[in-house]
Amino acid sequence: MTRLDNSQFLKQLNDAVTNNNGKSSIYLTQKRLASSSNESSSSSIDDLPTNVIPHNQIQNSTSYPILVRISMNSTNNKDKKQEKLKLSTVVETDQLNRFWQQYIRVLKNGFVGLKKKEKKKNKKSKVTK
Repeated sequence: MTRLDNSQFLKQLNDAVTNNNGKSSIYLTQKRLASSSNESSSSSIDDLPTNVIPHNQIQNSTSYPILVRISMNSTNNKDKKQEKLKLSTVVETDQLNRFWQQYIRVLKNGFVGLKKKEKKKNKKSKVTK
């Protein structure tokens, strides 16, 4: 799985969701992307109640990019797992609002499986014997 830039990610996601036509599951994941130096320091933090800082005293001014992932099985293979589609991109905080607007538009247009099906109006009449 390679990371794509935002426009390529949205284009490939649009193609995949449109071609899927509601036939297979699509898994969406969004995570905060932290550097490896921050993760190693957080593992050494002592979480005893005496060392916990109250929430209102925390002042964190750093902003982190977001990792967005999409994974989807192929629509016509039940036993082949190698044809799984995986897409990912990293969205910087200054591009986040624009990306979410485009991302939501792609998902709304492509998820036809979530739309309500039209009900049939003709009812079967009961036959009395």
